[in-house]
Amino acid sequence: MAHQGSRLSAVRWAQPQAVREVLGVGRFDEDDLSPTLDAVAQRQDHSEQALYRRYVQRQGRKPVVFLSDVTSSYLEGEQNALGADGDNRDGKKGKRPMVVGLLTDEAGEPFAVHVFAGNTAAPRTVSTPIAILKQRFPVEEVGFVGDRGMGKAKGKAT
Repeated sequence: MAHQGSRLSAVRWAQPQAVREVLGVGRFDEDDLSPTLDAVAQRQDHSEQALYRRYVQRQGRKPVVFLSDVTSSYLEGEQNALGADGDNRDGKKGKRPMVVGLLTDEAGEPFAVHVFAGNTAAPRTVSTPIAILKQRFPVEEVGFVGDRGMGKAKGKAT
């Protein structure tokens, strides 16, 4: 989540963040926030490509270095398809975690995000950002540098 707070504060936060332009919506207020989440999920590929194109246009070049990392968060409810018994890095006992991956440029500007089931080990998340770079963005060569936990045998097949 990029913003924590009320729906109204989220809308006010989103105004200078080009949310309307990226999502391709004409209006955006607190009443639109909940139904818009489904539309965001359906347009994720389009939105990520728009972020990438906007970056290239603004920077005048394609990014050379991409960074990807995962973290976990937890869910309060029990009825979420991504919540699963797994390593809850937040230390919240009895909460079902989910794993969130972020793909950015070298300065941390985001291009893509992906949510995995809470029982997904970090090595299993490696292929997703690589696939995004190959399929959605015109990146021809990908080099991977990971920490000790990312290089396990299960994560190497991409």
